Amino acid sequence: MFKIMMLPDAENFLNVVESSRGRVLLHLPDDTLCDLKRDNTARQMIRAMRPRREGLCISLSDARDVPAFLDYMIGSARQRR
Repeated sequence: MFKIMMLPDAENFLNVVESSRGRVLLHLPDDTLCDLKRDNTARQMIRAMRPRREGLCISLSDARDVPAFLDYMIGSARQRR
């Protein structure tokens, strides 16, 4: 599971989601899961929200998708400098 603490570019994040091979699951506070590749409402939530202290928790069904999400998170950190 990844915990994303900042989401400076939601569209770029969603592009990474769309390009992923497997499922990208958003973990909601009530312990439900939303598939970000299939759930339009969940994608709209991502566009509107700003992660706070609790962060944005996602999990990936295909380990081959991990490098793309790490690249996104590293790139986001570099942009903040």
